Amino acid sequence: MPAGFNTGQIEYIKAIANVNGHKTYKSISYNRDAAASNTAHLNIKTFDDKARYGVWCLGTKPVMRDSAGNIGVPATGYHELDAFNIPKSTDSDAIVTEVQREGDEGFLESTHINMRLLLPHVESTTATFTQDHTEFRMIVFRARDRQHHLETHTRDTNNFQFNLFRGNRNHSIGFSGFQQKEEINGNLNYTVSTATGNSGLFNVQGQDAMTAPVNKDCWVVMRDHRFYLGKEYGGKNIYEDSFHWDWKDPIATSSDNITETDNEKNYCWYIMLISNNNSLVATDHPTVSVRFTGTTHMTSG
Repeated sequence: MPAGFNTGQIEYIKAIANVNGHKTYKSISYNRDAAASNTAHLNIKTFDDKARYGVWCLGTKPVMRDSAGNIGVPATGYHELDAFNIPKSTDSDAIVTEVQREGDEGFLESTHINMRLLLPHVESTTATFTQDHTEFRMIVFRARDRQHHLETHTRDTNNFQFNLFRGNRNHSIGFSGFQQKEEINGNLNYTVSTATGNSGLFNVQGQDAMTAPVNKDCWVVMRDHRFYLGKEYGGKNIYEDSFHWDWKDPIATSSDNITETDNEKNYCWYIMLISNNNSLVATDHPTVSVRFTGTTHMTSG
């Protein structure tokens, strides 16, 4: 909610501005079943190939700083949840559909996402249940300042691949390397580093991916918890969760992407899933199916 306004004041402003006439519901859908290869969902492996993780970004991927100091969209293949592309109606008769907004101005009300995680019972080639035990860690987080896909709108270029966690040597660490200290001019100092370990250990600076503390100097955490699926847990193979953001923000932009506005809000949240079945075999990584569905609600007109 914009600073200085309570819920009643927001509703009054909307009424005066006449932006309650049209309601838009933007559908969000992401579905990756566990097929022959799990690179479509938990698509990134740890360096020892004994654990996998996936990251989903709310909206368009933002620009970040890489280890060479360049600013751009990271090459690492994490995913987008298309939550904020709501085009304006271009109909000359002013017919606005349910998935469009009316005019440049409006109010971004909320985003709600449901997640369904499925651990398959049957391995596709041998038709046997092979995943007795799979451990998961889910972290929902964002940068402390505004991240955006446009560099002109970006105020925070932190890259979670290098500084999401705290290391044992007071370094910030991530799956791609670590950050020592900021340079005098404020640039982030990233170092690419490989990791080695056993049974899914994420061993940059001696930390385990399942227990490494989040670096809260750079990142704001909405959730951070672990859960377990598999035959050892009574055959529990499904995990469901939901995420809700009450934005309550005025929007004014001619772009289809409604985050391209000047309200300085950071809409870029990440959902990270880390999975590990504690196998000592490097190629025996977890296989899962991940599905996201949801809606972004906006009023305009």
